[in-house]
This record gives sequence, C-alpha cells and structure tokens, in this order.
Amino acid sequence: MKVNRISRIPLQVAATAGLNSQVKRSLCVALACCLVCCCPVAAQPADFLDPEGDAVIRRTDDDGDGAINPQTQRLPDVIEMRIGGFAPAAPEVDSYIGVWDAGGDFFRLDMMFTGLINPPGPLNWDDQSPVYAPFLYGPHPVFGFVELDMDADENTGGELEACEYRYLGAAARFGGLPSEDRFAGRAAADASAFDGSFTTPPQVERSGEEFHLAFIGEMIEEIDVIHEKPGGDPAIFEEGERWQIGGYLFHRAHAFEYQDFAFTCVEKPGIYEPWVIMQFEHDPTQDLTTVSLVYPLTNEGSAALIGPSEPVEDNDGCDYNQNSVEEALDDLKFSAANPDPANEGLPEFILIVGWATKTVVDHLDPTTWRVAGVVGTAYGTVQPDGARFIWTDVYANPRVGDFNGDDELSPNDVVLLNSFIALADGDPLYDDDGNGANGSIDWHNYAENFCLFDTNYDGFVDASDAVVPGDMDLNQMLDIDDVDDFVLAVLDPDVYRDTHNGADPLARGDLNDDGNLNGLDIAGFADLFMTPW
Repeated sequence: MKVNRISRIPLQVAATAGLNSQVKRSLCVALACCLVCCCPVAAQPADFLDPEGDAVIRRTDDDGDGAINPQTQRLPDVIEMRIGGFAPAAPEVDSYIGVWDAGGDFFRLDMMFTGLINPPGPLNWDDQSPVYAPFLYGPHPVFGFVELDMDADENTGGELEACEYRYLGAAARFGGLPSEDRFAGRAAADASAFDGSFTTPPQVERSGEEFHLAFIGEMIEEIDVIHEKPGGDPAIFEEGERWQIGGYLFHRAHAFEYQDFAFTCVEKPGIYEPWVIMQFEHDPTQDLTTVSLVYPLTNEGSAALIGPSEPVEDNDGCDYNQNSVEEALDDLKFSAANPDPANEGLPEFILIVGWATKTVVDHLDPTTWRVAGVVGTAYGTVQPDGARFIWTDVYANPRVGDFNGDDELSPNDVVLLNSFIALADGDPLYDDDGNGANGSIDWHNYAENFCLFDTNYDGFVDASDAVVPGDMDLNQMLDIDDVDDFVLAVLDPDVYRDTHNGADPLARGDLNDDGNLNGLDIAGFADLFMTPW
C-alpha cells in the first residue's frame, strides 16, 4: 500500500460535504439566489435522510458475545445519503472538486455519518489475506455494502452468493420488514432464507442492484492523504482530514458473473470491478464524516480523468481501460440480447434478461437510482466462527415491530408475533430451552441465525417483542402502568433501554412520528388512552 502526504487543502465547493441537511439546504438556497443572474444553478442531487442516533449493535457471531466496546468504538450511523450528476472542475487533478450537475459526465454518491468514521481495515475477507486488522486506519471503521438499482427494477440484478451481507439479508435484524414495494417478499426473516437456492422464497437474491460500493479493507490498495491534521498521525484518519482511497471498491453485481452472463469483454467475462477512488472527509465543525464516490457515467468522463485532450475509447465492456456506468450497462444489454443458449433455461438468467429491452441512456440519471445498504463495524478480535461484521445501521429503515412490511404498527403485527411464539415454543428446531409452555423462544445461535420477531435482539422471542404504540412496560397493553415507563423513556432513553431488555424507546414512544421522543409526544400518549387499538 502506498501512503502519500499531499499538502493541499481542499477547496470549499458547492457539494457542501459534511454539512447537516438544514445548513446544506440553506446554503443551496443562498447560492441559487446569488448565482441566478450570472450562471445556471447546478442541479441538486437526490437526498435520502436517515434518523440520527438509530445505530445499534447487531452481532453476527455464533454466541452473540463477540468483543466490542461502544465507549471507544463508534457505531457507524448514517444520517444522509445523496446522489446525482457531478461535474469536476479538473477531474484529472481532483475529481471531488466540482459541482452537482445533471449534465455532468460523472455521478457522485455522498454518505454522511455522525462523528469521526475511519476507512475499513482488512478482515481476512474471502481469505485474500491472513491479516485481521479492522482498526488499521483508526478505532471507528465502517464496513458494509451500498447497493444501487440503476434501472429501478428489482427484477434485474442481485447477488447469488453472500446474500447475508446485503440489505435484504440484514434488514430484519433491525426488528421489522422493509415496507417499500421493491422489497416485498424478498427480505430474509431469519437465516433459513440463505439456502443457496434461487427458486425458493424469499427472493433474497433478487435485490435489483446493478452496482454496489464495498467497504472492505482488502480492496484498498492506495491512499493519498490530501489534508493532514497538524501534528497528526499520517497513518490514521483523524479529525479534519481528507483522504482519497484507491482500489477495487465499486463492483457490478456479482450475479452477472454467473455462467458468464455478461461477456462483451472476453478477458473478464461478466466481471466489472474498475479501479476507483473513494474519499473520506471529516468536518470537525459539524463532527460529520462524508464518504464519497465520484465515478464516470460515460467514457467521456473516464477519458477526462486522464486529461482534457485524451481520446475517448468506445465501449468494450472491459473495466481495465476507460470504464463507466454506461459501458457496464451496455455490456448487460448486449449480453441479455445475445445469450448463450445454455444459459437461457437457468433460473438465474432472469436477473439479466430484462436488460435486453432496456435503453441504457434512460438509466444514466443518478437521481432516479434506488439506494439500499447495510453498514457496521468489526469485532475487536478474530471470531472462532469467522464472523466479521457487527451491523449497526441500514437504509431503508424497517419499522421496528412491523412484521408484515406495511409500514404500520397494528394488531395484525401482534397476532403474527403471538402466532409464531405458539408455533415455535418448545420446537427444538428453534427453541433451545426445550420448554413448550413458557411462551418464550430461546433462539438457537440467535446472532448468527437471527429472527425477525426478536425486536430487541436479546436472543429471546416473547410477548415483550411486540411493539404497541405507547406500551412502554412491554406487556402488549396500554394502561396506567405505562405512564412511569413513558416518563423514563422521555427523560433518559438509555436507562429505559437498559431496564427494559434493550427495547427501543423511540419505536414505542415516538407517537407523532417526527423521529424524536420528547415532550411533543405527551399529547399523543394521552390520546391513546382515549382511542386504544
């Protein structure tokens, strides 16, 4: 790995990386007013907001006790993502200095995290390296995958292997099923979904992604330190720093590699993993870390990365010369329209066949792409079972206690939970306590196997896992006994969580759906006594 120190302080640009949403919008309005008379206003990106403070520990090791210290190891908490066309001022110098522009030859994806977040160190991923050093670049690394559905079609694209590491495989760990139509019937409710069969429900393999961004340390091969903290450690990403990380971090969906479904590039049939540069930038004023990817939409953009007079290469489906989103999608379209007859009968071929009739240029507007992702941190030590990830946040967020994916909390969800308990209580396939009459399921290897109904992720599924609005004492009823618990949840949510089996106070007590639990929810709490379920 090469580490360079470059004494170049980044320009402040229209991207406003690192600012929170309210400040960013105010600046954008002000800039628009100032510039309207002298130049066109740059198109703004699509914006996806995620609640701040919703990061939780979701271990994946056998016993659910792998080492982590949340006092010293920050849990990655995504609060915003934005994506749109981008026009770097001088891409051959620094592709991250520029403006959002719908006509740009690049797209930009920004992910904002609370606090200082470090690049991911190696995890001995796929046995590529014997090194396990997740904290190589600092104590707060981020790991995970962000998926881009570029044609807004959940039936084209996905992941045939390692589905448990993707959004559809991890979302239920956060206490509910995703509610968007594109996820219906596809999210894993427990680990039995990962059966290696494409034909069995749920269709966890069929996420619709065309590309994903991988936060995996082994894929980092080069680091440029653009701005170093005065007196800091050049090997650690610290407050106020900006790093650019080069490597193979952006991949076309691996499902397209199956049986060489995509094959224009004969040297690498199906594989499209271009070298990219990802940026980490920490804003000490807002205490936010923005992780960004700028990548060519077209080969014109790829040529511009080399120089302004560089000839543009034709699309050839190869990621090792000029490469772009358009080239990768052209390859999919060609391959879908000209399939190997031996592949057409395979059930997996459905992941690509839809591209045969699509028009690639219709899918080069990044603001129309659909985003999903799961992020987390790593264990302090190597786990005996090989588990690597502790998930902490997902986008889009499922609603805790929503077991049917309708984005509502209703008696139907309670019925589903209680029916499941009645069915599985005492069943040795699910319940380790062997007692079929205690109304509690001791879920076998709960962190590795997980269960949708275990909303507090304590390894036990019981009546307290139901989420009834206003039910703060976890008995599936709203009554006067909930008042003291509601007050505690408002005044000290951490103590409430610690004294109520890890129950999420926000899920039960945010009664005006504003993403906060505070005095504004008191009126809603009082109303529930008048109009209960």
